[in-house]
Amino acid sequence: MRARLIAVCLATVVVAVGCSNASSSKPSEGTTPPGGGNVTEVTGADLQKNVSVSAPGVTDKEIGVAVITAKTNILGGHYAEYADGIQDYFDYVNAPVSEGGLGGLYGRQLKIKANHDDHFSDNEKTVKASLAQDKAFATFIATPLFLGAPDIALAKHQPTFIWNINPEMAGHDNIFGTIGAICNGCVGPGIPNLAKTAGFTKIGVLAYGDTASSEQCGQLYKKSFDKYPVAKVVYFDDSISFFTNDLSGQVSDMKKAGVQLVVTCIDTNKALLLGKEMARQGLKAVQNLPNAYDQQFVKENAQYLEGSYVAPQFVPFEKDVKIPEMELYQKWAAKSGKTVRELTTEGWIAANMFVHGLKLAGPNFTQDKVINSLNQDTNFTAGGLIKPIDWTKQHHDPSAGNGLSNPKYDSPWDCSSVVQIKSGKFVPVFDEPGKPWVCQDGGFNPATLPPVKYMNFAPEAG
Repeated sequence: MRARLIAVCLATVVVAVGCSNASSSKPSEGTTPPGGGNVTEVTGADLQKNVSVSAPGVTDKEIGVAVITAKTNILGGHYAEYADGIQDYFDYVNAPVSEGGLGGLYGRQLKIKANHDDHFSDNEKTVKASLAQDKAFATFIATPLFLGAPDIALAKHQPTFIWNINPEMAGHDNIFGTIGAICNGCVGPGIPNLAKTAGFTKIGVLAYGDTASSEQCGQLYKKSFDKYPVAKVVYFDDSISFFTNDLSGQVSDMKKAGVQLVVTCIDTNKALLLGKEMARQGLKAVQNLPNAYDQQFVKENAQYLEGSYVAPQFVPFEKDVKIPEMELYQKWAAKSGKTVRELTTEGWIAANMFVHGLKLAGPNFTQDKVINSLNQDTNFTAGGLIKPIDWTKQHHDPSAGNGLSNPKYDSPWDCSSVVQIKSGKFVPVFDEPGKPWVCQDGGFNPATLPPVKYMNFAPEAG
């Protein structure tokens, strides 16, 4: 759901530093590295072949990585849990085969050798320090403000894996997101399709006025309904202050306008404030919530979030679908006692991608081989947890300007996997049995709302 992806970036960046290329009018070309690794994973005995490798963070017994997250942040986000998901995947790889693991990789154990807190606003400083001091083979990052992206890009041999809510990854072929480069500035059919499917005809849009990025997010929602007029935006406010604790005026006006669905470019804490005010005034509307795939948060605030929709970047675990990778993750999360939430799952997916790159590179792996091999993969799905990423093109910013996307760099599918909050729980909606993704053709700027196709991207699903 492209509009939702825009909101992920813009709604979480709630300080004066906005998404750096949010106003880009053309795609970032970047460069796709030449070959240098395998295009298929090595298998069998080669996975345990231990040869001498000279690379940062690598010994005969270990492959060490660094993790940087916004553990301390003003949004209340669980960014630090990104490292928990990475560790769960490493535990799976490192465990003996007799215990259901892989027995290590190339005779080595995977290890998080450094775990840093960028304190929300110190990402650039933290990235610089990590690159200079940690000497890690790869870097993992989950932060709202990816200000260290230029430093990662300059360290072009450093494989880097991020929870992609950051447009700064675009154009940098050594930075891999758990989705491809975000199409900032693109009008998409996702939210209009949600409104059409759920039967909503009156929409409210709320955004912050403190940042240009959040304002743009609100404008894009409005433009999406202008282009696909399946519902009407009857209330629009892009002047909300991040510091406000009073949304009574906005809720009163939305109630008068008969708003049924509220789409926002605000953070989860503010969305909860909005939900409480809607309940107080008796506004019978629901929200589309960014970054709210958190069972505990939903359970604790059930009365204020009833009926709201959540669409993480992966298949929610409540979906009635058999995806072996999902079952594998749940097994190893249970072993570690970690809570399965949005960021832990994103960490698992990122670690899966990293190990996939190592398997593509082979026993004589190097940082460049991992990067170059991944950049030849046209169909990465993390075992079906995410929609396919084509790394031969999806490092590039697919924005073409004027709300349009560039088919050369955009994904062919505009997909979401949605759950609805009912009685404090996530309940699957808008899918067919065994097909958790609701997809529409993407990348060619359809003039009318494209038809829906239900899909499953797990390899076993064919």
